[in-house]
Amino acid sequence: MKTKLLLIIFLTGFVISDFAMAADIKFGVIAPRGAVKAKKKWGEFMKYLGEKTGQKVKFVPVTPDKVQKVVNSGKVDFMLGNPVVTTILVEKEGVTPVATVKKKAGPQFSGVIISKKGSGIKTAQDLKGKKVMAFKFGTSAAAYVFQVNHLVKKGINPHKDFSSFREAKKQDDIVLSVNKGVIDAGFIKTGLIESMAKENKVKLSEFNIVDKQLDDFPFVHSTILYPEWYLSATKKASPAVTEKVKQAVLSLPADHPAAKKAKIKGFVDPLSLGEMKDTLKTLKLSPYDS
Repeated sequence: MKTKLLLIIFLTGFVISDFAMAADIKFGVIAPRGAVKAKKKWGEFMKYLGEKTGQKVKFVPVTPDKVQKVVNSGKVDFMLGNPVVTTILVEKEGVTPVATVKKKAGPQFSGVIISKKGSGIKTAQDLKGKKVMAFKFGTSAAAYVFQVNHLVKKGINPHKDFSSFREAKKQDDIVLSVNKGVIDAGFIKTGLIESMAKENKVKLSEFNIVDKQLDDFPFVHSTILYPEWYLSATKKASPAVTEKVKQAVLSLPADHPAAKKAKIKGFVDPLSLGEMKDTLKTLKLSPYDS
């Protein structure tokens, strides 16, 4: 009787394990430019993951302000997001970084502060008393946190020293608002203004790059470099599935249609979050705001 009971438990566990392996993978992606653009960008990548893992991958676009809630409620197995959000999820939701995105510029990116050409705003000190716009206060990595840290180090408090400091619904709106003169300066992520120029929405020659950094990084930028976006496994993801996903993303070729569509060169092993954690602690932002 005891032997039969053990056999039943073993077989039940095997069936459950097999079912878990066959279950859909719910893959969350932060969508700062909207769900439609996010799906267009990452759709092929989801197909690639499905082919590599042998499981159906469900794409779940998530607005930046809903990420923690989505992860906490168990609605996703994996999350692709910026280093600020990843740090919050690591500390508060126990996610595990699996890989870091590698783009044309490598596995790092930066923040840009732009102003209208002819405005006279070229350095951090020129921003005092000006109207400035950013994106998602406290959670946007390259369109808020990077720039605020950069300015604080120069003795400037954006929330006190600007005449106004507002949030935009989309980073594209920041670029367009600066170009139209609605605001004096704006915070955006690296690569965005170049992309909008290719889309013929703006011209690079119409803008100043405040505190422009002169180095080998291929995109205009104002701040130091930080780790790119992270792919993280939530506590809901099984170790077996996590390993399959990790191997799949690390083996993604730079010339694969999925990589080209997502405008990435693949993934690398997760970079250290140390610099990001130090920045958030300095600014007393979540998850170090208490």
